[in-house]
Amino acid sequence: MMTTITKNGIYDNVTSFNPNIQRGGFSCNAIKSTTYEVVQNAKFVSIDNDKVKEFANVLIEKFKKNEIEKLLNQQKIGNEDKDDPSNNAISYIEWDECGWHYCDDRVDKGGNGTLTMQYIFVIDTLNWCFWPTKDFEYEQLATSLTNVLRKDQNAFNSENLLNLTVEELQSWFLPYVLPMPMERLKKLHELGYVLHTNFNGLAINFVEQANNSATRLVDLIVQYLPGFRDHGIYNGKQVFFYKRAQILVGDLWAAFGRQTNFTINSEKESIINNNNNNKCNFPDISELTMFADYRVPQLLREEGLMVYVDDLSKKVDNLIELPSNSMEELEIRSCTIQCVEMLLQVIKSNYKNNNNDENENNKTFQITSVELDWLLWQIGEERCKKMKPHHRTLTVYY
Repeated sequence: MMTTITKNGIYDNVTSFNPNIQRGGFSCNAIKSTTYEVVQNAKFVSIDNDKVKEFANVLIEKFKKNEIEKLLNQQKIGNEDKDDPSNNAISYIEWDECGWHYCDDRVDKGGNGTLTMQYIFVIDTLNWCFWPTKDFEYEQLATSLTNVLRKDQNAFNSENLLNLTVEELQSWFLPYVLPMPMERLKKLHELGYVLHTNFNGLAINFVEQANNSATRLVDLIVQYLPGFRDHGIYNGKQVFFYKRAQILVGDLWAAFGRQTNFTINSEKESIINNNNNNKCNFPDISELTMFADYRVPQLLREEGLMVYVDDLSKKVDNLIELPSNSMEELEIRSCTIQCVEMLLQVIKSNYKNNNNDENENNKTFQITSVELDWLLWQIGEERCKKMKPHHRTLTVYY
């Protein structure tokens, strides 16, 4: 059964984002309310409510059986006992677990995190549109930038970013050919200028201005960095996504222990939190949405949660590029955000209702849209070669 939306934001008894609920920063509210309107009027993409419920229950069973750890083959930072059936914490790959990301100066490793934050700002300035280069994915981006910073700890200084040449930028990623190098160079020049002019050259000073608010930090990123202003025009109205602004905040949160409400769950997190006063401790991280790009909608379509009309299906399956800001592309991204929120709500509701352990029935299943995005992305990455293709759009936003 396909979903329909009422004025109250109800998808066949599954509540979508309610645009009248004003929590969090301006940017995050704009994402929720404008993508909601797109889905209301969508012509090319729909959400199958029954499939949302089915897939939510599949994930719930994995949570309850601790199969998420097996799927991702790693644990969350902390000392949770994954063999304890009463543990309802979800597990993810740590920021530094795969060896892709730079975090050599994180406080639990004897540093103050300054270079790690600088690295995260650089990586998410460049974290978009990999598909034009075969075999160049996020892993190659992250690993290459880590290698650059380990060779030269001044590589990402604001002055160096301002004076970077396209040849130097391309050399960072050899033997891969960096897609859209001039556009990426412009974004790094922009980042270098903003950090140099406003924050004494340091990303850590930028983050400090958010006062431990994830939504405030998204607002600041969008305010200061035009290259992160990810939006389009749908039926004459602006629609906002801010994928890279949100993922930058999510990456900072992940790199420094995924702390909220200043609680400490392990000795490692205690070190991260107490030193440097953990500027990346974000109690309001749950206000962020998922990060609308390629992999998650690919998975949601494969699982039947998102349905494309025949003409759009043919375009995507035949690798025909969808123009940036086209109605089709905007509907795919908007439906992805709304679909993940629906999935999140069903998981939270059904986990409690389906749990046979009476001692667990009063517990709230803790998972955010950011964490659900990470989980879906990991599933999609593992299955990407077996699924139908993802849509292709040449863009600087994702």
